[in-house]
Amino acid sequence: MKKKNLCEILENEKIADNIYRIKIKKPSEDFEIMAGQFLNIKCGEGDFPLLRRPISIGLADKDSMTIYVNKVGKGTEFLCNREKGEFIDILGPLGNTFNMNIEKGNVLVVGGGIGVAPLLELTKTLSSKSDVNIKVILGYRDEPFIVEEFKKYTKDIIVVSEKEGFDYKGYVTKPLEKELKETKYDEVFACGPEPMLKSVNEICKEKDIVVQLLLEERMACGIGACLVCTCKTKKGNDDWKYVRTCKEGPVFYGKEVIFDE
Repeated sequence: MKKKNLCEILENEKIADNIYRIKIKKPSEDFEIMAGQFLNIKCGEGDFPLLRRPISIGLADKDSMTIYVNKVGKGTEFLCNREKGEFIDILGPLGNTFNMNIEKGNVLVVGGGIGVAPLLELTKTLSSKSDVNIKVILGYRDEPFIVEEFKKYTKDIIVVSEKEGFDYKGYVTKPLEKELKETKYDEVFACGPEPMLKSVNEICKEKDIVVQLLLEERMACGIGACLVCTCKTKKGNDDWKYVRTCKEGPVFYGKEVIFDE
């Protein structure tokens, strides 16, 4: 079982409307992090709020890790209000990781909203493979964020927003369909709201392209004990079953996931 750690906040910066970049000191050098994993963070003092908040890890290096937090409630507000030099109580790293065994070919990385954050570490890792070509589609409701961070690892980026003034207006599905029609992609990686992931999964299934999905389920314990974050999956000819997103996931192959109608 993962142990709790008190970790120092090194930086905390508001980078967009209600979006904060928080850089945290690792508790030790052997605190190994892989793309797709998350932290379960205590977001309050005393016993309130009772439940920790699962926050995906956006980037990691030898000494620190960076999370991107969307301030949407009391718990995340508490976290976003922490200052440099304060300590936060974390449990992790938790969850599985993307399968990044591809060594040659074209990959498409698709993110929506705060779901773009865990795809940053993925893109960084894939960029170390000289024969892997990476294209990224980033979708936002309003103001884009961390686009410049992605540009450190690939120059091939499409920015989508529901506002005017970017590469596409609307949803990520439009440039996704265009890309899959014009270029042969070997694999797609995606994270974002469930409706987006459902659409991405359907599009990739129609094109017979492998897609890995990082699911954004509501979580509580983060270690598979409470069964709050279950999702439906099916492998091969087996019957469907519920699995724990925090334990067996949060990354799943699209062909395994059963989305509600």
